[in-house]
Amino acid sequence: MEEQLKIDPTIAYDVVELPSRGIHYINQKKSVRVSYLTAADEDILAAPNLIQSNSTLDELLRRKILDRDIELEDIIEEDRQAILIFLRNTAWGSDYKLTLIDPKPKEGHKYIDDGDGIKGKFEQIIDLSSMKMKDFTLESDSNGEYPFFLPKVKLNITFKFLTQKQEKEIENITKTWKSDGIPPTKSKELQLMIKSVDGNRDPMQIRSFIVDKMPIKDSQEFKKYVIKNKPGLDLTQKIIAPSGEEITTNVGFGVEFFRPFYGI
Repeated sequence: MEEQLKIDPTIAYDVVELPSRGIHYINQKKSVRVSYLTAADEDILAAPNLIQSNSTLDELLRRKILDRDIELEDIIEEDRQAILIFLRNTAWGSDYKLTLIDPKPKEGHKYIDDGDGIKGKFEQIIDLSSMKMKDFTLESDSNGEYPFFLPKVKLNITFKFLTQKQEKEIENITKTWKSDGIPPTKSKELQLMIKSVDGNRDPMQIRSFIVDKMPIKDSQEFKKYVIKNKPGLDLTQKIIAPSGEEITTNVGFGVEFFRPFYGI
């Protein structure tokens, strides 16, 4: 364990608090040490093979996260986002430019015309340092599970939030599905999250309940509850367009998140 915590004293780094509060990790890790972007990281950001394979951010995180008691593949998306925001803010500052569409463009307002025929396009600068962690008030039981009451069938269930590996498992169902039928991604998602139904912890019986007996209304209410309460960053931004209309948007993450490097 000590070897995993040792860091080269010549490396400059800071501690990034994880929005997940560590609930997804066996070691309950609540923060990681992350080194700053340096000139050497240009090799990653500029590598065409990484850009083409959509692996740039993975490789960047693999290099910059200094702790070795957590695998990159285990880090959930919300924690990855917090680390990426830290890297970008400390490299180029917290100003981030969004390109948005005014839903009701009006004559007399200044919009972007870049020849693509889209009307009402405008830019807005937001402050990434204003991104806050969502409040997390759920209390887990001795199994690390959270309670929810299914209103239609009137049954209590317990659940866990999906891990990064489980989310990838669900993604792979669609990618590898070769049958003529519909890939069971939604039911699989429920099977991975729900750990007990009315006190019954038998996986086969839980699967049977989800597939054959769980009303769609209960499924939807449960998923809304999970989305609302899942720990993470509040990435929602409310922007007033030039026309005066309010737009709600979210900060996106991809190679373009580091567009100051690419001169965009």
